[in-house]
Amino acid sequence: MSTSTPSLNSEYSSTTPLQTRIDTHARHSEHPDDPVAAVLAVLDLAETQSLADIGCGDARFLAHLAEAGHRGRLVGVDNSAAMIAAATAINGVEAVHGDATRLPFADGEFDRTTARHMLYHVPDPVAALREFQRITRPGGRVVLTVNHARTCSRTGDLVAAHARSYGLEPVAELANSVNSDSLPEMMAEVFTTVSINRFDNALVFDTAAPLIRFAEAMASFCGVGADSPHRDAILADVATDIHRWFTSHPSQVWRDPKGYIVATGIVE
Repeated sequence: MSTSTPSLNSEYSSTTPLQTRIDTHARHSEHPDDPVAAVLAVLDLAETQSLADIGCGDARFLAHLAEAGHRGRLVGVDNSAAMIAAATAINGVEAVHGDATRLPFADGEFDRTTARHMLYHVPDPVAALREFQRITRPGGRVVLTVNHARTCSRTGDLVAAHARSYGLEPVAELANSVNSDSLPEMMAEVFTTVSINRFDNALVFDTAAPLIRFAEAMASFCGVGADSPHRDAILADVATDIHRWFTSHPSQVWRDPKGYIVATGIVE
């Protein structure tokens, strides 16, 4: 049996864990949260303007724009074959396999550039920011989102603790090394004008089942690869702990703080 260490490629070789995490945030946030609306509110995207979404994932953000009738060029960039396949299937979206620090576009090719919840996984985030600036025309906008440090750490710490009992550790490239505290300073290295919008929230679970699903979807980030021989045992231990917590805390909810910022840079 293969026991390779989890990686960015392996985590995003399937859209299923990502879908689970997205669904969890949509259904179990303590306060209503619409990250797409938060980005669009500062993006100021006219219906004919071009947009590149870097680290587009399954391209649901671009799909939202296409379905809403956007008439400008929509390009999704990702380095995962599975995500590129998902983006390719969306009418009106151009999917491009690429590296955030070496984008295959001309200077000023796009009116707007977005990079949502992806900068964590880039070895040189400032180099990526410079690329985002380069491909965006003067007067255009670059909009990014990143989580707060320790977002959903209560659940992540639970999974990581059980992973460590089997000798596994979180993987550096999957860790949230870029966060809402560190990104503004990075942005200031690249953009003269930067604005920050902050959103604080939490995940709240009143039953075990959705929390267990969410914990399983975080497994790779905690060092538990899909092909780990210990995966089933670790996830069983996590599920047992979660069931035990709800049994011993009747009428209480599991609350896991989270949040993110939307950072906007103006290209000069």
